[in-house]
Amino acid sequence: MNTEINKELIFNYFAGRATAFQKQMIEDWATDSANREQFFIWLQEWEQNNAQYFSDVEKGLSRHWTRINNQGNGIETAAEVALEETKRVPFFSRFNWLIAASVVFVIAAGGWFFKENLEYHIHRTSFGEIRRFSLPDGSKVVLNSNSVLKIPRFGFGTKTREVLLSGEANFDIRHTRDHQRFIVKTINSLEVEVLGTEFDVYSRPRGTKVILNKGKVQLRYQQGQDRKQLTMKPGDLVTMDEKGYASLRKTDHPEKFSAWKAHRFVFNKTSLKEVCHLFEDNFGVKVDIPDSTLAGLTISGSFTALNAEELLEILTEDSGLNYTKSGDGKSITLSY
Repeated sequence: MNTEINKELIFNYFAGRATAFQKQMIEDWATDSANREQFFIWLQEWEQNNAQYFSDVEKGLSRHWTRINNQGNGIETAAEVALEETKRVPFFSRFNWLIAASVVFVIAAGGWFFKENLEYHIHRTSFGEIRRFSLPDGSKVVLNSNSVLKIPRFGFGTKTREVLLSGEANFDIRHTRDHQRFIVKTINSLEVEVLGTEFDVYSRPRGTKVILNKGKVQLRYQQGQDRKQLTMKPGDLVTMDEKGYASLRKTDHPEKFSAWKAHRFVFNKTSLKEVCHLFEDNFGVKVDIPDSTLAGLTISGSFTALNAEELLEILTEDSGLNYTKSGDGKSITLSY
């Protein structure tokens, strides 16, 4: 690191108090990939301590793109110079355009969306989509439909490995030489902690499930006013309701709970009401069953389908059930 570059100088830069020479020095320093992580760490700290620092987003973006477009020929209008001095918003000349855009957004708007994308690599899936990818530590993840996984951009794999999950994912965690723990955090304050193992986490507003295929997992969760802890063994299935109450049971075939990775749906005396939840979670389709007796009927079997319509056709075929779809295809009504 350039010994002249320090946090105080960088903070002055973010606040627009750096001299022209200091700006040039900082911008040259920040173009080095080895310095970017430190740059963003300081940016995050400064932004958290200066939430009151706002500017006009559209003007900030317009000024940013004008400068980017003109930086090759050095064109800069007098109006832009005057506006810069008035607003005191730092300009990131010759800086990587994507990083510059992110910084302009964060400083100009303080927007949560951009701050979040600055802090995390975010993997998202849409309805009916399944994604496979590897984490920086070599661990493998399969992300189910309508799910989000956030991986910290800074610090992951140095002292800890933590990710944030909303939805459902299957994890195959790589064990590290320094026995570094891997922690999955969910939206309802559940923490799943492992060293190296394979497990499935389902975390949606209506409840949570953790299924352990192999290895050992420790759960930490909030139950009322108490913080609870539970250790799982292979074949264990833990379910939690909306209030945080957990129950554990054994399952002979834990792999069936991650059959969705191959677009396969396994039911074992599953009520049609629960199947309706699956359609809503995975495909974004609301299924309504007006008849409560029908909603309580169960279904068993293994079915492969790539979309909601395929699965619906399979489930209703030869069952005596009928269905009608709304005009936009986003809701379905089941009946005899």
